[in-house]
Amino acid sequence: MLFKYSLKSFRRYLFQNTLTTLQLSAALLIAAFMLSAVYLRLSRYLPFYEEFTSEGKLAVFTGFAYNGDLSSDYKAIDNSSDMSELLGIKVKTLGVHNCGAFIQGRENEIAVISADDELIERYTPPLASGKWFEGERICAAVSADSGYSLGDSVRLKYYTSEGSEQTFSATITALIKEDAKIAGLSGENNGEQKDTFELFYQSSVKQDKSSVLLLKQSDLPSSKQSAYTGTVLITGSGLETSDITKKLSKSGCIYSVSMRELDKASRRYLLLKLYELLPIILILCIMSFITSISTSALSSREQINDYAAFTLCGLEKNKCIIIGLIQSIICLCSALVICIAAASVLIRLYPERFYIEPNAFLLSGDAGIMLIYIIIATAVPAAMIGRTTVKDMLGSL
Repeated sequence: MLFKYSLKSFRRYLFQNTLTTLQLSAALLIAAFMLSAVYLRLSRYLPFYEEFTSEGKLAVFTGFAYNGDLSSDYKAIDNSSDMSELLGIKVKTLGVHNCGAFIQGRENEIAVISADDELIERYTPPLASGKWFEGERICAAVSADSGYSLGDSVRLKYYTSEGSEQTFSATITALIKEDAKIAGLSGENNGEQKDTFELFYQSSVKQDKSSVLLLKQSDLPSSKQSAYTGTVLITGSGLETSDITKKLSKSGCIYSVSMRELDKASRRYLLLKLYELLPIILILCIMSFITSISTSALSSREQINDYAAFTLCGLEKNKCIIIGLIQSIICLCSALVICIAAASVLIRLYPERFYIEPNAFLLSGDAGIMLIYIIIATAVPAAMIGRTTVKDMLGSL
């Protein structure tokens, strides 16, 4: 019965309720995009938080390249053991490799790289479709603009140390969004991102080849040779000396920064982004809440006549408040539908500009906005009805 009265009241005051619904949906939509923007950066920092906060270095390598004169001291680094041997101390490495493989028929179009298994397990870039390295055969992830589809089989060739040509096949199980940042690629190092965790990431479109095909390092044939390329995380004690920097340069390292400096810069960068977005979110929420208070007050004022009629029919005051609450929940549900529909359209039309990650961070933020709205939408009518006697309500008829 109360729900029936609420629907009638909602239709009777459709204009006010429509305004409230649109304002609330706009607040939820903008908050969702902004919270997703914050989370997107956190999602690149948190997976490797242990490395970023440990003693070590972030080093940028050029695979199979020499930094300086060609010498017999050069050593291609392909794993933690190679790096430990080069530096003379025990370290752990994490990054991607120039695996020296090429796609038959598309040698100069797509860059083929492989990533350490742990890197693949700990970070998944935004995907256009598919599943991240799930399958019984050799799996591969490729940029969505590569021309490949899920399930396609890719034939790759490589040359052994003896010079013979070998081939193997991989199945496309994931399409990476065109603008998604991939861990381990050489990132930019300028402006506010200088020496931050963003140096460990880069979008495939900023590579020399517009698309990237990513393999898992353990899936490569044993006869293949490879070496670290891009940005590599090196953790271990005793990595701060100049001697270590010189040794790294002999293996193709062109730039390095200590994890201690990188983590400080990363925290400043994250706080800066949060400070940029937080005032906008707060202003938006305050405006939305003020509007909600005003709309609730005006709506309750106009519905005093209805509450008087309900009271004459024997309905208690608290039941009148429940009618208003149900009406507000209808507005909220409508706003959610509009918000989801608008977000879907914007993401489909402008995927490079709009991004939403429906995670706990986003849901808790929007849930907070909805909770405050419900509290306001309930408290304002309750205060007005509570101060109004039945005689006063009858007098307004």
